[in-house]
Amino acid sequence: MMRKLVEEYRKWGLEVSISKSEKMTFGGDQQGIELEDGQQIKGCEHYKYLGVRLTQDGRTDQAIKERNTLARKATAMLNGILWDPRVSKENKRRIYNVVVKSILTYGCEVWQLKERTQRMLRATEMDFWRRSAGISRRDRVRNERVRQIMGVENDIIFDVMTRQLVWFGHVNRMTEGRLPKKLLDWVPPERRRRGRPVKGWRQGVLEEMRVCQLPEGLWEDRGLWRLGVAERQKVL
Repeated sequence: MMRKLVEEYRKWGLEVSISKSEKMTFGGDQQGIELEDGQQIKGCEHYKYLGVRLTQDGRTDQAIKERNTLARKATAMLNGILWDPRVSKENKRRIYNVVVKSILTYGCEVWQLKERTQRMLRATEMDFWRRSAGISRRDRVRNERVRQIMGVENDIIFDVMTRQLVWFGHVNRMTEGRLPKKLLDWVPPERRRRGRPVKGWRQGVLEEMRVCQLPEGLWEDRGLWRLGVAERQKVL
């Protein structure tokens, strides 16, 4: 298989660097692969692809932590601007949307949102808004009040779920032969382990649909689905 892959790359004028290549198996053996010429491709437990951390257990905790750390660093770099009262609230909201939120939510369409994860993301978001409002945690002002001062309606979790619902509808509208659609409908053949199953991405999206009264099948109409996702705030 690797030989065929190398041959296909060469047809397009590309060369595969075996020494820099790594192999990862989801939920399986992470041993390396020995090629016909004696070279080896090392096994790994995680790697980055297009800026997103992928791990052998298929979970997104590590990827979320990395995005959260990057967003914190971006907020710290903007500290002088955020505390400056001469910068308008409108401009600070624009900075948040363009810089911090885009960093924080990159790849969020497939995140598994646990309670601990949600608290972490909200804390990072509120760090930005408190600096922007000139209110420190020592001032003991509630988060809701800080949001009112900054004119912010939705929190980061609402925005993440919005993007997940849009992506969920997009994948469901794909033809049966598309890989994302196959993965969405795929069920592992082996028996699951004992104990309570881990809440997956799909379960989180379906739960959000039930809470917001979005019926299954509505995604078939792209316009109605996007309208339903946008209007769900009224239900909440």
